[in-house]
Amino acid sequence: MRLLDTLRQGVWSNAGRGRKKVLKDDRRLKSARFNGRTVFSFLFWAVLIGMVFFTFQSWARTGFLNEKVNGYQEKASAQIASLNDSGFANSPAGEEFGKKFIETFLNIPSDQKERENRSKALQGFLAEGLEVGQLENLSDFKGKRVLKSASLYDVKDVSKGAASYVYRINYELFKTVENKEEVDVTKSTPDGKEEVAKEEKVTMKEQSLGTKDQMIVIRLGTDGNSFNVIEQPYYETLPSNTRLTAIKDNTDQADKNTQMEDDLKQFATQFFTSYTTNSVEEMAYLMEKPESLKDLFQYKGLEDFVVYDGQKKGQYIVKALILLQEAGTGLQTKHPFTLVVSKQNNKFYVEELKHTIGG
Repeated sequence: MRLLDTLRQGVWSNAGRGRKKVLKDDRRLKSARFNGRTVFSFLFWAVLIGMVFFTFQSWARTGFLNEKVNGYQEKASAQIASLNDSGFANSPAGEEFGKKFIETFLNIPSDQKERENRSKALQGFLAEGLEVGQLENLSDFKGKRVLKSASLYDVKDVSKGAASYVYRINYELFKTVENKEEVDVTKSTPDGKEEVAKEEKVTMKEQSLGTKDQMIVIRLGTDGNSFNVIEQPYYETLPSNTRLTAIKDNTDQADKNTQMEDDLKQFATQFFTSYTTNSVEEMAYLMEKPESLKDLFQYKGLEDFVVYDGQKKGQYIVKALILLQEAGTGLQTKHPFTLVVSKQNNKFYVEELKHTIGG
């Protein structure tokens, strides 16, 4: 009986331990599932948020770069357009086209057939919608016009694909007039004899009306490949002969230093003698930025020599006209010079040389 009770207790004890183990394992399984789901969810949302963040960053950066690129493109386009306009205005092709047009336009023959050929050639220079008849009317012009010279004077009113070319021209006008003269003509008389008689002969002669100097303005346009005259040419008078005031020594006369004139005149004589006999390398001992006229000119003297005090103590401004004779000739020319001179180690030294007496 005791043995049976002992066995029963053992069985129930083992069963209890087994049930606890199963429950314990079940609880562990549930905990493991919970932790895995949490990690998965965290990783999923982290990746999603990261993708959204980097997508936004990429979009914002792309927008910023596009804005910068567009700005650069607009700036570059404006610069290119400016260069194109400038290049067109200074184009030798444009100048040459304008000159050829002028040669065709200003040379007007007296012969009607030649005028028709000229008109056809002239039309080839004109833009679409502009006809030769809109440029001139030659019906009453009995004569010819001959171009003597044409040279480009200016280019103005430059815009996108268009510019006005101004040429200085010289041409001569001729008027066709009748020329009557008596000539000897041999005629047969009724009796079969020949006699010499006077007869009036009329010929056409071109009489010069003189030459003219003036300006002509040609408005040219281009599509980047070819040129055309896009408006009627017009004339202008020659620019007036203005006379400008020559450059003068405007240095304050109160700064004039007469006490140093003799010493600096002696130095200037030595300096300009060296200037025409020494090499550039040798002149480096006498001046800051060495120059030389060796083998080109010979020093012949000074004129209008003046010395002023400089901005610093011991500095002097020397102004003079230097007589230079071209090598191998007797031709002398006067050259303006301004020297900024200082004294270094008891010797004069040229800090600056200017080819002017102004300023």
